[in-house]
Amino acid sequence: MAKTKQAGNEVFVAFQVIPRVREGNNFEIVDKAIEVVKQAGVPFQVGAMETTMKGDLDQLLDIAKHAQQVCLDNGAVEVITNIKIHNKTPDATDTFCTYDRGVTPANHMFVDNGST
Repeated sequence: MAKTKQAGNEVFVAFQVIPRVREGNNFEIVDKAIEVVKQAGVPFQVGAMETTMKGDLDQLLDIAKHAQQVCLDNGAVEVITNIKIHNKTPDATDTFCTYDRGVTPANHMFVDNGST
């Protein structure tokens, strides 16, 4: 199947890594996964249960894959990664589930991270 891409089509990707370690603290490994996102230069928001990023889908999926690999590289014996993707067309701007209505308590915490 051929890839199609709309110009300027930003998506939201939220992901959660759940590393299992034999020794040590799995939260330290999760912190290393979050560092991957911070170093990637995309807008992001770290929440209690997942990290949400905004940008190009392929780039964001690559970041999530890299974050999962970093967990393995730092002592996890296995990692479960949950990924959610929110994509929309230009016709979605007047629908219920849009995130571009301005700053709200839910989206004010995105870190710009120099991507714009």
